[in-house]
Amino acid sequence: MIYVVAQFILLVFIAWPIASLKLSMLGLLLILCAMLIALSALITNRPGNFNVRPDPKLTGTLIVHGPYRYIRHPMYTSLFFGGLGILCFQFSEYKLIAWLLLIIVLCLKARYEEKALSLHHPEYPAYQKKSKAFIPWIW
Repeated sequence: MIYVVAQFILLVFIAWPIASLKLSMLGLLLILCAMLIALSALITNRPGNFNVRPDPKLTGTLIVHGPYRYIRHPMYTSLFFGGLGILCFQFSEYKLIAWLLLIIVLCLKARYEEKALSLHHPEYPAYQKKSKAFIPWIW
């Protein structure tokens, strides 16, 4: 799927080259936050339920606890924060544009995924009304 390919290309562009890092406490805090969000999402999701592609697995179950209780896409949120943290370490206008494009790609990917999840899980629209997409109580 085009969203997955674009997501990984943009992530590599933002992070490359790793050798030119400058110390940034804000960047470190954002990356640690991203890692905690991603780890909690992976722990909450049972093995075999997680999918990098935005298509739900046929045998997948809808997860609505853990970080999913507050946001529907914690893995995407972790990429937002992680990418921003990397920008704090090695800022350039090109990397900022890539990070903004990453947000757009992940928003489009989430919209596609939510349509598919609504078809696959009849309870998904009610879950959407009780949770935010990316940032608790905000967005």
